[in-house]
Amino acid sequence: MLKEPELLEKEAHEFLAQEKIGEAYDLFKKAGRLYKGKGAHKESALCLASAASCWALKSGEKMFHNSSLGYEEAAGEAELAGDLEYASLLYRQAAINFERDMEFFSFSDCFYRSRECLRKFLMRSLFMPQKIHNINAGGIRRGQAYDVIRRLFLCASLTFSSLIWGHGERPNRTLYSGVSLVFLSAFFYTQGTLIRDAVIFKPNFLQALYFSVITFTTVGYGDITPVGVTKLIAMLEVFIGLFIVPIFIVGLSRKYLRT
Repeated sequence: MLKEPELLEKEAHEFLAQEKIGEAYDLFKKAGRLYKGKGAHKESALCLASAASCWALKSGEKMFHNSSLGYEEAAGEAELAGDLEYASLLYRQAAINFERDMEFFSFSDCFYRSRECLRKFLMRSLFMPQKIHNINAGGIRRGQAYDVIRRLFLCASLTFSSLIWGHGERPNRTLYSGVSLVFLSAFFYTQGTLIRDAVIFKPNFLQALYFSVITFTTVGYGDITPVGVTKLIAMLEVFIGLFIVPIFIVGLSRKYLRT
């Protein structure tokens, strides 16, 4: 007959107090899985995180794989329990352990999830604080202007990072951003005028797209130049493009050149 998860968790704590790390790991893991089966995500997250910590103590510097999987599973349960701040911490810990084991694709996924959970937590803390659930004691501070401004700035930074390059782990988003900028700028160019051979003309979409690509890549052939309001659009496209191109290169290197 299977024991209740509460009893397994209690025995695990007793083993941990006696420094019987291996036994504590087994019981914490079993308790976490039983809590998970019952839909008790809060308790499951705590037990699975404890199991991961026990494995880290047991294995020392030898092997982190089981610890990594434990933290990742615990983070998923923390997400289901609604504690995004704790989930972010657990995903980050899983990412650290995956990186130590040189499992870089798993590291990438957990790192991305960690940043995303933190971003969502900050958004909730700023705009929907009533939906925040804390597994551990404590919680966020409220009513302090400096703390609100700091969290607002961090939330904006993480949102920008998520959209532009997926926190360094989704370089395809940078590519999509660059392509979107080129086509959007081309649309605005069609609403204005350009100069070619000293003649001012209103470009069609293909002409505008050509000029947009040349502007974005800063090639600057000089056969077509902006005039009037299109100068402002060209300036903005060049300025943003100067950031998007190196971000894409860094993101691509970060994700794929680890191996």
